[in-house]
Amino acid sequence: MTSETMTSTPAKRVRGTVPYEDQTISTRAIALLAGEQHVSIDVHGAGQDGARLSVAWGTLLLGFTAVDQVDALAEAFAESKAAAKRIPGRLDPAILGAEIGDEAYLPAISVGFREVPRYGVSVQTLAPGRLDSWAHRRNCLHIRVGVLLFPVFDQGAHASTLDMLTRAATIASATLPEHS
Repeated sequence: MTSETMTSTPAKRVRGTVPYEDQTISTRAIALLAGEQHVSIDVHGAGQDGARLSVAWGTLLLGFTAVDQVDALAEAFAESKAAAKRIPGRLDPAILGAEIGDEAYLPAISVGFREVPRYGVSVQTLAPGRLDSWAHRRNCLHIRVGVLLFPVFDQGAHASTLDMLTRAATIASATLPEHS
């Protein structure tokens, strides 16, 4: 994961798809996704004021206070399902390690959602990798949700992330308030 800061202008709070280029955030966290994803989902104070859902995902910790927030993240991955067909089914771990490099060992990031995040999806064409065995161009799916950017390198990562976010949304519906 990496972190970068950019300037922005305030935008209206709108749920749903926004143009990918619409920069409405001041900080961005980047979480690279490849291979099957695994998470731990915990609920604190279910059914009470101040209830929250925590998703521990590798070195990323996401905190949600309302169902709509979780739904928006799951919706972004669900709407990108067709675009995910343009990325490789599975990457060779050697290629993946060379592409990610030291970024996999950066500090952990915690993101707390206070509003329903906006999202955008694009397919990026990556330049040839650092390894000679990856001499051709490859597509990568970029899913931006609020302050998070998820470069998704293969279909396995996309499918498992969508499954776990759908599970998190189901848990959120049973335990959190409807609106943020």
